[in-house]
Amino acid sequence: MQITGSYNNYVNMTNLLAPLGARGSADLVMQVFSSAVGNLQDKINQQIFSEESDAAIKELYNEVSDLAGRAEKLTLTYFNSVFFDRTPTSSDSNVLTATAVDAFSLDSGAAEATYNISVNQLALAQENTGFELNAADPSVVNPGINTFNININGQDHELGIDVVDGDTNEVVLQKIVAAINDAGLGVTGEVTAGSLEGTQQLVITADQTGTAGSFTLSDVSGNAVTVTGTATVSTVAQDAAYTVDGTGYTSETNTIYLDSGLVTVNLKGAGESILTVAPDQNEVENAITAFVSAVNSIIDFLETNCDYIEDEVLSSVNSFVTEHKSELESFGVTIEEDGKLVVDTYNLATAVNDDLSGIKDAFAGFDGLAVQVKNYTARISTDSPLNYAKEAEGMSKDFVDYLYGTSATMLEKILQGMLLDTFV
Repeated sequence: MQITGSYNNYVNMTNLLAPLGARGSADLVMQVFSSAVGNLQDKINQQIFSEESDAAIKELYNEVSDLAGRAEKLTLTYFNSVFFDRTPTSSDSNVLTATAVDAFSLDSGAAEATYNISVNQLALAQENTGFELNAADPSVVNPGINTFNININGQDHELGIDVVDGDTNEVVLQKIVAAINDAGLGVTGEVTAGSLEGTQQLVITADQTGTAGSFTLSDVSGNAVTVTGTATVSTVAQDAAYTVDGTGYTSETNTIYLDSGLVTVNLKGAGESILTVAPDQNEVENAITAFVSAVNSIIDFLETNCDYIEDEVLSSVNSFVTEHKSELESFGVTIEEDGKLVVDTYNLATAVNDDLSGIKDAFAGFDGLAVQVKNYTARISTDSPLNYAKEAEGMSKDFVDYLYGTSATMLEKILQGMLLDTFV
């Protein structure tokens, strides 16, 4: 085990220190400090912790690491905090569903918000359905070159098929479908079975919803459109119509965006729904329960190992919990006589639903419980075990005694200066 330390607050007394062979107070401090550390290091190298104490120290760091991780989930400095989760909840999933961008800091992600959304109509894609024709019968389309026009958004597109003697209705319908789909105009054709056995019909559908995808078909030469009935509109194109908090909007699609695109809403049907964007309540409850479990675990450990771990650790943990006693009780977490915490799952769930902001303040606010615990565990994890092992108490005293005892002569030489030596 290596000792680390620091010194500060010294006064430069060059003339007084010269007889001691030191060019400045920094040299003197370093001489005294290095000598003291070296002497104590020799002592420590000879003095090994007992097996029980060594095991307790190692387990302390394990307990602290677990508690730190559980506390971190309930702070606002951790990118994966439960409070940064954004889970949209729809009061009626038949009307709409949604997704949202999670936050990773206080200034990112979708905002916590509630939206009152009313869907008046969904966006629909136009669909044309032709006549039911006996598939095996000779084609009703005239032999020869048949050309027809598809007008989409005011733009004409002329297509054609070649019908030969002997073509059946099924063959000609497939030729029309191939001509339309190969052109890639934004509409798709397919041949489907009719309601009567042996019949088929042509169905043409716009590739996009909304009125911008509307189209018309008409014959240019021949009778391919007229006799197949493909100009018949079976579903009229329409835009979605909806309101958000009383303000009306339309959309060519059934996907709309809120909060500058950070919330994506999928419209499913006409009706009303309340959309809430907030942290997942179950995740918050689970994080609090896990944190409570970790606190109880370290209390158990510290009480069991009170002969090896400094009492200050247990008293600090108990102090943090007691300081937030009233807040904890307000959302279903009570402190037992032995200092451990008990969670009332029903009251906790109710509090998370009714007062999530209050819970966030209690854990993640300035001096919140999770913040205090996280900061304290961070200090322990970076400190020397000498600060927490009771068997190290004598070592620290040896160091202090040696530091001041062996440097007495040097200190007497500094009549007008001040030397403050601090060991951490």
